[in-house]
Amino acid sequence: MSAIVGERDTLLQATAERFSTTADGKAILMAASTPVFRVNSAGEGAPASIAITAKPVNVTGDIVFSVSSGTALRVNGNVATVDFSSMTTDTALVQARIREFGVDYVANYMISKVFDGAAGETGLSGLNTGQAFAYKRAAAPPGDTPGGVIFNFAIAAITTPAGNDLANGWSKNIPPGTAPLYVRVATASSRNATDSIAANEWAGAVQLDKDGVDGLNVISVPIYQRGATNIAPPLPTAVCTFTFATGKLAGLNNGWSTQVPSAGGAYLFMSGATAVSSAATDDIAPGEWAAAARLAADGAPGQRGTVTVTAPGYSAWSDASAVYELGCAGYGAPMNRDVVTLYDATHVVTRYFDNGTWLDLGTVLNGNLLIDGSIAGKALAVDNLGALKAKLGTVVAGDISSSTIHGGSGYPTASYTWPNGVGNGQGFHLSAQGLRFGDYNNGAGKQYFEISSDGRIFAPGFTIAAGNATFSGVLSAVTGSFALIRSPARAANGTGAGYDMTSSGLYFYDGVNSLPYIELGEYIK
Repeated sequence: MSAIVGERDTLLQATAERFSTTADGKAILMAASTPVFRVNSAGEGAPASIAITAKPVNVTGDIVFSVSSGTALRVNGNVATVDFSSMTTDTALVQARIREFGVDYVANYMISKVFDGAAGETGLSGLNTGQAFAYKRAAAPPGDTPGGVIFNFAIAAITTPAGNDLANGWSKNIPPGTAPLYVRVATASSRNATDSIAANEWAGAVQLDKDGVDGLNVISVPIYQRGATNIAPPLPTAVCTFTFATGKLAGLNNGWSTQVPSAGGAYLFMSGATAVSSAATDDIAPGEWAAAARLAADGAPGQRGTVTVTAPGYSAWSDASAVYELGCAGYGAPMNRDVVTLYDATHVVTRYFDNGTWLDLGTVLNGNLLIDGSIAGKALAVDNLGALKAKLGTVVAGDISSSTIHGGSGYPTASYTWPNGVGNGQGFHLSAQGLRFGDYNNGAGKQYFEISSDGRIFAPGFTIAAGNATFSGVLSAVTGSFALIRSPARAANGTGAGYDMTSSGLYFYDGVNSLPYIELGEYIK
């Protein structure tokens, strides 16, 4: 049904039903959005008018409206409207009537005015309320009161008497002491700025708190000992005393201490006990210590650094003599960069050890070197070039291993990660982990290429892995031959619904039967 937009639609909606049986009841129904005009203190009414709709039920004929005296009525078909401006009485009775076959059918609708009341007189000022507290320490509940006081609502406190003291040893604030603390409360209520509280207005004394029993001092006490083996040493056998104020433990024996010892063996053991007492100290019996457990162990001795050894009494160089002198000096076998000088009154030879060979030592620089020019040499042997920072021109190398090469704004570090939008995804990474170009994370399907360290290849729409080449994009302008082209649902194991395209034809499968249900080949099935 379309929306009601005009007088004709209103009349059609309110008209009587066209078909009915003789058994149906007959009546007139009247309805309006509201039966009330609300009248404010200025005499203005709302709403401005009330429309009343009469709907015949199983009755035919013209509807005749009427209204009680003192009110005008506007009629449009089955709708009668009462305007507030034309209603001079407080109530108006609107009547709708239909005569059918000599019988009158009547319905009534009452319209009323509801008036706002007149403004009342200003009420009395409200009451200020508050609570006054008084405190007292006593061994038993006190029966006396704090006496009469004056309570100030602005500051929510007792102002008279001045100061902290009230009558009978009571006070405005909690007094110091250790005896039980009692409190009395009185309610202040007045329309004035203050209220006088009489002595008999205080509630009975109630215990607010009292000192409890002393608490416990509790602390964990660790002890340490080193040993030459990984076998735990015996625990203390003497009674030890812990002082809570100083944190000191006295009476330890069997080599234990409260601090980690710096010597005594490669293995560090730890035990512990809990000191608990309400007193200033606690005695820890031997049986209270936890089983000793290994806390740490010294690591293996590190490799020594390079050394320089000078030995007299040699008229010629000997590798064996150089090794011998290193051993005599307490350094053991030679290491790279060890320097040995063998000499006598007429002969001096200095060499350094490098990867199993003693080499002639030319110039030694124990510090920084600045060269404004070129360096030419046949070989370069170094332990670590991690601190090398240079702009390299042409590099001719035989074998480069364990290296990372990267470039471009998207690959500013040696990390094997996609740029994820950094540097617009431009650049490359080459290392033992693989080769990467572009940026996969800057939106899947963007320009990227990857060869993993195990030989897999990844690119947008194309993957080579586990011996299979997989196309997920679109093949455009491709010429070639395929032994088998299979739909994605059948690609894994050749079962399920889909199609297979082979050199002999095109086969469609329904996923239920193993044989194709459509074959396109030399002949159509």
